[in-house]
Amino acid sequence: MTDPEPHDFEVLYRNTAKVPWDTKAPKETVVEWQQSGLVRGDVLDIGCGLGDNAIYLAQQGHRVTALDVAPTALITAERRAIDAHVDVRFAVSDATELAGYTEAFDTVVDSGMYHCLDDADKARYAAAVHRATRPGARLLLSAFSDANARDREWPRPQVSEATLRATLGDAGWEITTLESRTVSLEDLEDDEAVFWYVVAERGSVR
Repeated sequence: MTDPEPHDFEVLYRNTAKVPWDTKAPKETVVEWQQSGLVRGDVLDIGCGLGDNAIYLAQQGHRVTALDVAPTALITAERRAIDAHVDVRFAVSDATELAGYTEAFDTVVDSGMYHCLDDADKARYAAAVHRATRPGARLLLSAFSDANARDREWPRPQVSEATLRATLGDAGWEITTLESRTVSLEDLEDDEAVFWYVVAERGSVR
């Protein structure tokens, strides 16, 4: 098994009865960002998957657009939003392009999207998100750290601090918070992983 490429996720959602990260609840980090007042204005949930983070943020009163590369995931996400009686705008989109979105958002929430990309696409993603946001926008990002041991049975992406700083900085994002935490994984019993947690502000492109 290898780290998934973006185009593999549609196959995964179609062929897997339950994807490993489907907890049917928002990620604790997203709840923490919201409760800390970091989420504001029009929100983009990028790589939204089955929609639980987007639904939670809509329940908090935000206008939310939720994008994913996998159409099958969005079918479930839309159904969950209807059941939760919230309005979320779901759409299929390539996170490295974000075609049709220019200065549209005040906050971008990325709960595990960035680390799914190779280094070239990480750079394209950071630039695309910059174009899609308004001046003063905020990027809230969590990603697997390269501090995790490599595991053949459960391979995880490896993201270094240098890669985060380079790709975000070159695209015009100014990192205000970058911390590493070891957390229990909600989707794997008795397992832990090290994550990067990033808060970045939209600056000018260099």
